[in-house]
Amino acid sequence: MRVLYGIQCTGNGHITRSINIINELRKHVTVDVVTSGSHSEVPIPFTVKYRLSGLSYYFGKNGSYDFWQTITKNNVFRFIREVRKIPIQKYDLVVSDFEPITSWAAMRNDVFCAHVSNQAALLNKKVPKPLIINPFAKLMLRYFCPADKRYGLFYQKYGDQTFFPPIRDEVKGLSVADHGYYVVYLPFYSDERIVDELAKFSEVKWKVYSKHTTAEYVKDNIEVYPISGKFTKDMALASGVLCSAGFGTTAEALYLGKKLFVIPMRNQFEQQCNAYALEKLGVRSCKSLTNGSDSIASWLADDTIPTVRIKDDVRRLTQQILTDYINDHGARQLEFSS
Repeated sequence: MRVLYGIQCTGNGHITRSINIINELRKHVTVDVVTSGSHSEVPIPFTVKYRLSGLSYYFGKNGSYDFWQTITKNNVFRFIREVRKIPIQKYDLVVSDFEPITSWAAMRNDVFCAHVSNQAALLNKKVPKPLIINPFAKLMLRYFCPADKRYGLFYQKYGDQTFFPPIRDEVKGLSVADHGYYVVYLPFYSDERIVDELAKFSEVKWKVYSKHTTAEYVKDNIEVYPISGKFTKDMALASGVLCSAGFGTTAEALYLGKKLFVIPMRNQFEQQCNAYALEKLGVRSCKSLTNGSDSIASWLADDTIPTVRIKDDVRRLTQQILTDYINDHGARQLEFSS
């Protein structure tokens, strides 16, 4: 049985959570990997069969995405060509982590498609969401990656089709401690904006990881680093984490038992929903960095840590995907170890 696994490479979370899923799938089936999108820094620790352009948004520096780059660097005609070009007929099953080329190619060729992502969870009516929802954003969630079955990844379970997020073995093996500094990851703000705001808290040591710098530097009590593998190790030793409401970083911070504060990207439906759900779980947040000083100060003074427990769900997730495919196609049964 051959599986094509599509990874969306806008941001790093889709990559990090795909690692364990792919490794688990490969215990039972042959898996080829396709990537599309851009703006990620995490290396992929296995061979990528197809590297495509796809569709993605680009991070801005003022709290939202860069509208102009997003419009000019995405090409609908190129996307259609890539959907038609990928040899989807070679595969029995497609698994897509919010990767649209594999999803649309599968739908076009009647190949069973499983959509696995945080975005898939947001289509579940039971998952908490803000009262005010952009209807266009909801349509994008539903049709950006069409699928036969959706498997939502979320901080808590809401029915049989939601699963805890996969946590990398690298993160599971980290020693957790409190070395008295705070880690910051806000990829949609410029270094200058972040440093100016954090300078208000001169008594706090900050370690900022930025998409917008290529060399580390220090300004007073703030250290700024380019994105690297050091980020995860620093997070494990931090007093707390101040970050976007992206699913990957927040899930890993909760897994490590860290005090967490989130600032969702403006006009980004997934992050707005994640921030809302995290607030329900006791995580503090604010709408923007510029107007968040009082909220951040209150968070720094409060040692409360959210009691959210992320469990390892990868085996159950992969077995459910393969079982659903078998039931849909009448294929031969696979043997799963207990």
